[in-house]
Amino acid sequence: MRTYSIIICTYNRAKLLRETIISLLTFLKDKPNYEIIVIDNNSSDDTQVVCTQFPVLRYILELNQGLSHARNRGILEAENDILLFLDDDIEVANNFFSVFESIFKDDNLYIAGGKVLPFNTSIPNWLPKQYYYLVSIFDLGDASKSVTKLMGANYAMRKEVAEKVGSYDINLGRKGNVLTGGEEIDYLNRAKSEGFDILYHPDLVVYHKISEKLDLNYILNYSFNLGKSESIMISKINPSKHILKKLKAYFTIQASKYFLDVKFSESTVTYIKLNYQYSLGYLGLHNHKS
Repeated sequence: MRTYSIIICTYNRAKLLRETIISLLTFLKDKPNYEIIVIDNNSSDDTQVVCTQFPVLRYILELNQGLSHARNRGILEAENDILLFLDDDIEVANNFFSVFESIFKDDNLYIAGGKVLPFNTSIPNWLPKQYYYLVSIFDLGDASKSVTKLMGANYAMRKEVAEKVGSYDINLGRKGNVLTGGEEIDYLNRAKSEGFDILYHPDLVVYHKISEKLDLNYILNYSFNLGKSESIMISKINPSKHILKKLKAYFTIQASKYFLDVKFSESTVTYIKLNYQYSLGYLGLHNHKS
């Protein structure tokens, strides 16, 4: 029998975490081949209290602040064959686990993930579709395909992948309330370089509670910090590309200053602002929200 470890990394989201755990246990009550591990990344709210209400799960406190630290701890603590990473603010689709188990019947599949869709909310018109990922939405269509990216709210890998690829880069990823990122891209890039294919499966669906993220200041801040993270990541793997992207970022900043004075649609203005913020972050400049 295949065995699965569900790893949920959390920080100060006790209420949402409780809802997520209840959602999962609704579908897992008759599945003894699953374990749920909650990695509490040094929360100051009632996260531990919430977890004690569910003795079936394993609660682990990780004091090193940062999502990469938490994910690395989850990998070390997991006892089963296949590691499933889910966020602490999701609901799974009704058929999620049947699809998940069906996919991993293929012994040649090592990494897979699927859609991350908004939970009971609509996306504002001012956010361009190509930037939906900034509010943790991920939808690559309705066909299975080999990909280079997945979203950390909904993906899985065999434990042997982690044994070969190693740890998440602790210089990347969110740290407390600091919205850095890039750790998932970096990890999957390293997995690809080790020869592991990555599958996107459209029927593997979770619903993300993102209403608090649908705020322009939040998204601009995230874009800035993502630029910082990707600058670190690209400088490490491809210094020549890093220099070229620094030049592009410089010209983007100069062009944005001009275009922000031109009247465009709301989504176009947001597009310009997001590229401006990303470029500031990439160059290590000061964050200017505008």
